[in-house]
Amino acid sequence: MLTLLRKIRRSLMASGSTRRYFLYAIGEIALVVIGILIALQINNWNTFQQERQKEKKALENLSRSIELNINRIASTLSGIDRNNVSGRIILHVIENQLPFSDSLGNHIHRALLNNSNLVISNSGYESLRSTGFDIIQNEALKNEIINLYEDTYLRLYRQQEWGRTVRPDFDNYLMDRFIRKARGLTPMDFDKVSRDHYFYGLVNTAEAQRGFYKRHYTTALEETRRVLQLLKDELNGVK
Repeated sequence: MLTLLRKIRRSLMASGSTRRYFLYAIGEIALVVIGILIALQINNWNTFQQERQKEKKALENLSRSIELNINRIASTLSGIDRNNVSGRIILHVIENQLPFSDSLGNHIHRALLNNSNLVISNSGYESLRSTGFDIIQNEALKNEIINLYEDTYLRLYRQQEWGRTVRPDFDNYLMDRFIRKARGLTPMDFDKVSRDHYFYGLVNTAEAQRGFYKRHYTTALEETRRVLQLLKDELNGVK
């Protein structure tokens, strides 16, 4: 191509036609400009494709992290239901002054759990934060992700603080009155414990806390599933 252009240039210069040479010069400049624009377009396209691959990887990592959260929240909710059953059994035994049996040991343990130990996975979100939120083209999706982690999950973390601080002497109380065994907690003196209003209050408080967390965990689970579906829809459109 360059050889042909040189031949044309020499031919026009030899002919002495200024007008033709001027038109040729304009055409050559136009070709150079077009070539530059094409090169820029190709470079922009390559950059765009690289950014989309980064976005896809970030969304896939986040999806795996969110799927883990869904499993953890669902498992915690199942645990709450199981612990509520144990709580009702222990309250029934206390209220009806029934004797202790070995099978109650595990129920006592579960009845006192308030399920304030849910751990949310932030790895995918922190990775996305490190990459930069601007990598996500879908502005609405980006806002949904940020709201999930910075609002929904943050509120869960703060709410769980209540479950961890409301019973400051809980461990000491158990240590003084119960023996930990493979089948749960065995009271040193069940008759004394069953008449202890503080123990009765602990069981009731744990049940109230589980009810509180169940409501908020259920809302968080629904929100997490919704955002995961948005992520999957977006990934289907990212090539």
